[in-house]
Amino acid sequence: MLSIPIFVNKKVKHFDLKKPPAEVKVMEYNGLKWIDIVKPTKIETEMLQQQFDFHELLLEDCLTEHQRSKVDDYDDYCFIVLHLPRYKKELMRLDSEEIDIFLGSNYLVTLHEGELKPLVALSRMCQSKEELREKYMSEGSALLLYEIVKRLFDYCYPVLDKIGHTIDHINKNIFKDRSREMLESIARTKMEVINYRRIIKPLRPVILTLEKVIAKYLPEDMEVYFDDITDKAEKVWDMLENYKEVIESVDNTFSSLTNHTINNLMRTFTIIQVLILPMILVSGLFSMNVEGIPMHKYHFAFWIVFGMIFIPTGLIGTTMLLKRKKWF
Repeated sequence: MLSIPIFVNKKVKHFDLKKPPAEVKVMEYNGLKWIDIVKPTKIETEMLQQQFDFHELLLEDCLTEHQRSKVDDYDDYCFIVLHLPRYKKELMRLDSEEIDIFLGSNYLVTLHEGELKPLVALSRMCQSKEELREKYMSEGSALLLYEIVKRLFDYCYPVLDKIGHTIDHINKNIFKDRSREMLESIARTKMEVINYRRIIKPLRPVILTLEKVIAKYLPEDMEVYFDDITDKAEKVWDMLENYKEVIESVDNTFSSLTNHTINNLMRTFTIIQVLILPMILVSGLFSMNVEGIPMHKYHFAFWIVFGMIFIPTGLIGTTMLLKRKKWF
């Protein structure tokens, strides 16, 4: 049985564990503590409650999925919920990943499922390298949070670029390819843009609120840092607005082209029906099994009926062709 201090600050708590939690990283530099918890369970949230006296309802929120991003400001700390986009290759779908954050004057606690690669990579680097802890943790908890949020927003751009390349490809081939694959590509891209907007739209006001709330944790003359985060959020939203307009226009164009093709097919079928109408009429009359059909016993009856079928058909076809060519 191993007795270890899990989260050390002014209030030192000891917990008896068989082994330390494998997915809890504790990094400390210059009086600042960063605790990163991947896939948190009730054990970790109970430790946090005993160590930092966080409200139990907030810790319960960390174990359940929120539907929206938010910022709750308290006297001694700030509770932040952020949703960031992540593309799941196995499902070919854009989805949101949640990160829960407790921010205090000398600590930062992050809880997540480990799906956001920039956050996982930063915590591993800071855990393993002293110079990186000095670089990112020497100016306080708010600037460490800034670095995390900045990296998470930078992580948005590869997915946006992928959507942009797909839209460019669709734009170039919209008049050449009207296959089912093109329709599926348009529909899938449209859903990606919708899902991305669904994630980013509620995040924008949260970033603006965070910029105001976090001021009390920032060193003097460093408020400008979070202006950069706001600019990134607005840039992402502007790109999404542009993609939305383009993909909707492409969708409407594809629908118009498809409808035009269907109308051409219907016109062709109508022409064919008009052409074969004399055949159907004459063959129907002379195929009746009744007494008194004209020319029933006449030697050249077949050729007469043949002419009655194909001469009107030829005349109608020639007339329609000349009309199409606009010869008269």
